[in-house]
Amino acid sequence: MDGETAGTRVSDSPSAAIIVVHFGRAAPTLACLKSIDEDPSPVLRTVVVVDNSSSFASPPADAMLVSCPENPGFGAAVNRGVASLDHRAFDFIVVLNNDIVIRPGYLQAAAEALLDGDPRTAVAAGPLALDENGSRLWYAGGGINFLTGTVTQSRSPVDAQRRRPVGFIPGSAFAINPEAWEDVGGFDPSFFLYSEDVDLCLRLRRRGWRLTFEPGMAAVHNLGQSTGSQSASPLYLYYVTRNRLRPFRPGVYRFYLAILHSGYVLGRAVFRILSNHRTGLDQARALLSGHWNALKGLVQNRPMEIKKVEIKKGVRQ
Repeated sequence: MDGETAGTRVSDSPSAAIIVVHFGRAAPTLACLKSIDEDPSPVLRTVVVVDNSSSFASPPADAMLVSCPENPGFGAAVNRGVASLDHRAFDFIVVLNNDIVIRPGYLQAAAEALLDGDPRTAVAAGPLALDENGSRLWYAGGGINFLTGTVTQSRSPVDAQRRRPVGFIPGSAFAINPEAWEDVGGFDPSFFLYSEDVDLCLRLRRRGWRLTFEPGMAAVHNLGQSTGSQSASPLYLYYVTRNRLRPFRPGVYRFYLAILHSGYVLGRAVFRILSNHRTGLDQARALLSGHWNALKGLVQNRPMEIKKVEIKKGVRQ
């Protein structure tokens, strides 16, 4: 990692501000930071770890730590990490879940996708695999199905090799143009968890920005280590249901989606109970509670907020 002062250009090489959101165990975050450090890309990098759980006491000395003991959620944490830097002094911003391990060349591919192509390209992301050998793809490009208000994600090895425009990029690992970030104000912090990436993509698209799938930006996604998405934990089910309607406009379209999703959520809750009565009850409660709050949120305003916070240099263990 580059240890230069944040916001200072030190050569003609492209520079990246890299935001890693930490929650839970330290081991995944350390593996993520190690992969950033070992990427041989000729890209200057300033790394900020945003600690949402007050459990990352000793980050590497060449990373900065932003402490958020109140856990404001993923999007708000990214916003605070970006706000701790003069992001306009960097050529691009990289956002990573702490359960991401980037492949060698990731940063160079990100720089080429954002700096050498269409100037209206806001965001670039690449294939995300669920295993080290890349045989199980989780994301190989995606879009948004406006008929159902849901995200589609390709898992095709063929698609994983094609650079192309896409309609959706997950918040797990992506690079973004600082001008585009500033144009839309970053993530909406009111989402807390899930669908903040759908919202960001849609707001960028409404402003005329474009999203690109870049095959060279390959990474491994150790999915759901912090929130239990792989096991359909009540936490995951609540927030993914609560936030499902929030990114979409106009209001009349959101009401259409609310009617459509009401049947889906009820059916899913019944299925969870019948599949496993012991854990299914908690899952059903999370689904129904999340959808009830989604319905209440149809007419509520959602404030945008980016807070400035103090940063500390890490101490090497």
